[in-house]
Amino acid sequence: MARGKAFADRWMPIPIAGRPTEEQHARLRVALEQALAAAVPEIVQQLDRRGILRLLDDEMQLTREMSDQIGQLVRQRALRFEQFPAEEVASDKQYGAGYRVKPIPGQVTLLREAFPELKDARCNEMMARYDLPDGAEAWFAIPRWQTLAPTYTAAIERVFAVLATRRRFENRISGKMAAEYLRESDRAAQAWNLIGNSQEGADILVVPAQAGLRHRGRSARRAAAMMDSNEFGLGAFATAILLLLHPERVTGGETLMIDASGDEYSLLGNGEYTRVPLFDSGISGLEFSVFYRERARPMWGTPSGFVVQIVA
Repeated sequence: MARGKAFADRWMPIPIAGRPTEEQHARLRVALEQALAAAVPEIVQQLDRRGILRLLDDEMQLTREMSDQIGQLVRQRALRFEQFPAEEVASDKQYGAGYRVKPIPGQVTLLREAFPELKDARCNEMMARYDLPDGAEAWFAIPRWQTLAPTYTAAIERVFAVLATRRRFENRISGKMAAEYLRESDRAAQAWNLIGNSQEGADILVVPAQAGLRHRGRSARRAAAMMDSNEFGLGAFATAILLLLHPERVTGGETLMIDASGDEYSLLGNGEYTRVPLFDSGISGLEFSVFYRERARPMWGTPSGFVVQIVA
């Protein structure tokens, strides 16, 4: 049996927002029925006798076409494929030429060397034996941020401190990293909670992810709108871990830069989160800053992870 088939039999995607309940299904049916009930009388009133007769000549075809159009509209609204279409530009940027994702055991070894508190951390390395879900490029080892610091932003700064010992690195928003400035998005926090629950007992999580190519050229919010139901943007913590373990991912201005849209940033610390963290290459080497979530540039891409659950 092919590896892909074997793995497909043993994992399932987990929608981050949860599976719909019967009550939600019922509410949607009522909403659609009410919309049709409101629209049909107005449509009928706009038609003359000849127009109505033409429609009645092929009632079955009319029913099929209406069903198809309504279904397409509902799916587009639910999947949000048409949201922010102008916030996407062509991009031919690639990863650094030497970028290769290390096997999970190698990633875990490097994490334990970088962070002493992970010396005895458990990790379900066996997950990486199986094929990847659609959209993912590789398996990545990401510690729970809680193992490194008491707060999310403190954990990011902890990784930054190690990162700065390995390469030229500048945090351009140093001093403005408190929770009122930088926070996880609700979707990312929910995704990591689901992953953590599915890998109970592990402090180093094994996550299928892609490092930016899938959403290159898209604004952060366009990328979020295009993600699958079990997909989420990686934030500054997970991205910093990825770059710590794989420095070749960003090596210069010619490589695809990273917006870490799993996080949100408030420029004034006033509760208005209109920016996203950004990792790029500048005169200081690797730089961490922020950018507008609604602006698309060909040199940036959004890394993302996928929530899956192994089943018997």
